[in-house]
Amino acid sequence: MAYMIAHSACFGCKRIFAYNPEWVPSIRDPKTCEKEPVCRQCIDAANPHRIANGLEPIQVHPLAYTPEEHP
Repeated sequence: MAYMIAHSACFGCKRIFAYNPEWVPSIRDPKTCEKEPVCRQCIDAANPHRIANGLEPIQVHPLAYTPEEHP
């Protein structure tokens, strides 16, 4: 049995964090157009601003920051 988890820097705060690459929220880097992962703390900080601006909050998948069993 194996588990899948990734570690890298958050696009927003640059802190290293662990995440499930299948479910983590991401943003496209405007320089590279690549999808970059965003940590839970940055999502939690962004959602009140999104709501205040009439946008839907970012919904985080329950497995976004946990290892997932990988066959």
